[in-house]
Amino acid sequence: MEPKYVESPAYRLTWEEVMDICKAISLEAKADFDPDVVIGVARGGLIPATIIASILQVEFYPVVLTRKFRGHVVRDRPVFLIPVPERVEGKRVLIVDEMVVSGETLLMASQETKKKGARKIRTASLWVTLDGWKPDWWGMETAGWIMFPWDYEVLSAGRFVINPLYEEYLELL
Repeated sequence: MEPKYVESPAYRLTWEEVMDICKAISLEAKADFDPDVVIGVARGGLIPATIIASILQVEFYPVVLTRKFRGHVVRDRPVFLIPVPERVEGKRVLIVDEMVVSGETLLMASQETKKKGARKIRTASLWVTLDGWKPDWWGMETAGWIMFPWDYEVLSAGRFVINPLYEEYLELL
């Protein structure tokens, strides 16, 4: 899988690109270790993980491992709010998140999955930062920020508006 380098400091990812990346990750994962289970890291990682699990026709489990509350960072380190299930024991597991900045979340999810007895673990993400930790597979690499199609617009006072977090970032540019 050849990741796409994105030069733009703010890139609006399309649904078609999400599907292309999920298909490429699915092909690589199937050829490499044929996962039995896909784990999605909530919140944003659930979407590509669900797509990949559907493509591969395997079990899907969500985990909630986050620093955030209502979109804002409230903790120094991620914590499990919904842990890795015991059912991963003896399974080949693909852990998926939507983005990797430091890698801490995917690394913690991998460690917990290993503790639960998974036979083999691989990781994937839609995009990564240039200087950060890298999962086994990713679709895009950038020094900027990727804006996802599922949260580019949010509901505010009965109207759809650009996600304030994205708008704030765009204003800083």
